[in-house]
Amino acid sequence: MKIAVEGCMHGELDNVYKTLKHLEETQNIKIDLLLCCGDFQAVRNEQDLKSMNVPPKFRSMNSFWKYYSGLEVAPYPTIFIGGNHEASNYLWEMYYGGWAAPNIYFLGVAGVIKFGNVRIGGLSGIYNARHYKSGHFERPPYDQSTIRSVYHVREYDVHKLMQIEEPIDIFLSHDWPVRITDCGDWRELVRRKPFFKQEIEEGRLGSKAASQLLGKLKPQYWFSAHLHCKFAALVQHGEGGPLTKFLALDKCLPRRDFLQIVEIESEAGPYEIQYDEEWLAITRRFNSIFPLTPKGADFRGVNLEMDDCRQWVRSRLQQRGCKPFEFVKTAPCYDPSQSNFHGSFAGCPRNPQTESLLQFLDLPYLLDKNPESTDLSPYPSRSIGRGPVDYDSEDIPIDDLEDDDLSNVQDNHPKKTKHFVFMETRRVILSIAVSSLFVFSFVDGLSFNFYAASCPSAEFIIRDIVTSSSSNDPSIPGKLLRLVFHDCFVEGCDASLMLIGNNTEQTDPGNRSVGGYSVIESAKKVLEMLCPETVSCADIIALAARDAVGIAGGPMVQIPTGRRDGMVSLASNVRPNIVDTSFTMDEMVKLFTSKGLSVLDLVILSGAHTIGVAHCNAFRGRFQEDTKGRFTLIDKTLDSNYAVELMKQCPVSAMASATVNNDPETPMVFDNQYYRNLLVHKGLFQSDSALLNENSTRTMVKDFANNQELFFVNWSQAFLKLTSVGVKTGNEGEIRRTCASTNA
Repeated sequence: MKIAVEGCMHGELDNVYKTLKHLEETQNIKIDLLLCCGDFQAVRNEQDLKSMNVPPKFRSMNSFWKYYSGLEVAPYPTIFIGGNHEASNYLWEMYYGGWAAPNIYFLGVAGVIKFGNVRIGGLSGIYNARHYKSGHFERPPYDQSTIRSVYHVREYDVHKLMQIEEPIDIFLSHDWPVRITDCGDWRELVRRKPFFKQEIEEGRLGSKAASQLLGKLKPQYWFSAHLHCKFAALVQHGEGGPLTKFLALDKCLPRRDFLQIVEIESEAGPYEIQYDEEWLAITRRFNSIFPLTPKGADFRGVNLEMDDCRQWVRSRLQQRGCKPFEFVKTAPCYDPSQSNFHGSFAGCPRNPQTESLLQFLDLPYLLDKNPESTDLSPYPSRSIGRGPVDYDSEDIPIDDLEDDDLSNVQDNHPKKTKHFVFMETRRVILSIAVSSLFVFSFVDGLSFNFYAASCPSAEFIIRDIVTSSSSNDPSIPGKLLRLVFHDCFVEGCDASLMLIGNNTEQTDPGNRSVGGYSVIESAKKVLEMLCPETVSCADIIALAARDAVGIAGGPMVQIPTGRRDGMVSLASNVRPNIVDTSFTMDEMVKLFTSKGLSVLDLVILSGAHTIGVAHCNAFRGRFQEDTKGRFTLIDKTLDSNYAVELMKQCPVSAMASATVNNDPETPMVFDNQYYRNLLVHKGLFQSDSALLNENSTRTMVKDFANNQELFFVNWSQAFLKLTSVGVKTGNEGEIRRTCASTNA
């Protein structure tokens, strides 16, 4: 099952759905489900905007109303939780969960459902200690206090989730579990978001309630949003315990990491959303103490024995079925031809879905019950319209740079607004589809900080040796990068290329120009003295290539370790598994696909040609020797002036060892110049120029040529995938004592 996960939606359903369609078409995959981690903004009409806690200039209808009205239908089943910028009045109608629109399901303030056999749980809102122990005392229409407190997480809902005993596959929360940063690269996060540093150091960044649930539920995946940045972590639950793969995502904007594809093992489809038996039993058991005043829930009288309740719910589900009750509209829909809706506020309308669910569970309807106190807020309310509103410091501003830019353009150039918005929409569909869609999964047996206990200085030692070697020989980064490619594409990333002997991979002509072996052996020698038989040659190769890119000016990538060294190295395996510089696009796609890499990965990893050198015979097929012993250009896709320079550097009489720079402009710097070169027909290899032959790959090349940051973000993810190809872990392979030979 392929599941798309989105960070903060902010009402941009059209753009997200179009991006997913673009991905399906270009990557030849089928997406089964979309999950959203909050700030969904299910705004049906202009009246709903008054219940959404955002500055007035950001109160926009966006695109949800189209799906609510039936004008559009969600092309993928969509499940979302609430954040802190929501139409809270509408979500309150569906406190227990329900269809916000056809094919768009709200998980509820807290909830668990099944999609096929995948169990998905979630907690809406954000944590605030002031209201955590309170009940749900807020009712629409909200004042300027309750419009902010209504989305604060409550202990009652967390306590219900804490009763879950059966395994959860995926859990969604809007804000991050507190101290989740301890399990990922928090230093890189602070480099990008320096204002997080103090909260991270003091253990205050995130939700205590979410952290409590993470420790109890231990789901396979946990996804969050809220902080408008991407962050990955791997949580180990006790020594030898289960792992949780955590990922936070950004909001839907161009060049931002707002979307992720996750592939999860599941039963065969088709899939549909269904009620979860255990969760309905918990809901029924705890509804009697549902706190609807500023006073919190009293859990003392609740019978926690669930067997009888489970049996009762199971019996009801067997009679009716597990599909949720049908969607019903409860408010008029926005009409663009009749803006400025002036209808009366409906207060707390009863949603027929919620009524049907409660009747099914034999529970009373309590959501429109008035709080006992006439003052709905436990702190003084602020009168509307008297001075500026002090938005909670806990709320991540919705109006960061890109939003401000859009607002300014619209304010200053009203006649150009439609054109500007169209261009931004196009960039979301194309650039983000290129930038952030990759499979988020770890190979079993690999983990971050794998050597934290057994050889804690391993990565430092490797980086130090790569740095010193590169200082003495500036060609080293390019050599190490080529080495990891040729190793991983043959037998997987297992250092089989390092083995010396008759008919090993090194003896094949395709590998005779590969270098950097001495750097790997130097690192291995030092590591064997400090940590004998601990760090694999395969990990050294991957880490050294990672460091080489950083030293050359590229992004530093955090990669998991735990690879083991292979036992087989055959020259006959080389040619069928490496890219020849004369390959066509179809030939490259076929090879990359066989390694579990996509067309997008192909375009990104080709950017490795921004550093390094090539021997003249690698591109001589683009020329022809005339009767006078001179070369003439036959490949008309190559810039003629560039061709002349190449023929000067590689004349017919050139020695076999003669080389030229892959990148004629910035040959020692890892940057996006490679893509710029391609656009002016200065790609060194025929396989480079082939990237321009198809519209989809040409678009990717243009995006990366125009945006180096976009390339770096994508490189980081593609490199993770490359260094995970065919890895050996656990009891497979061995840890060699020397990289040039097996231990046997």
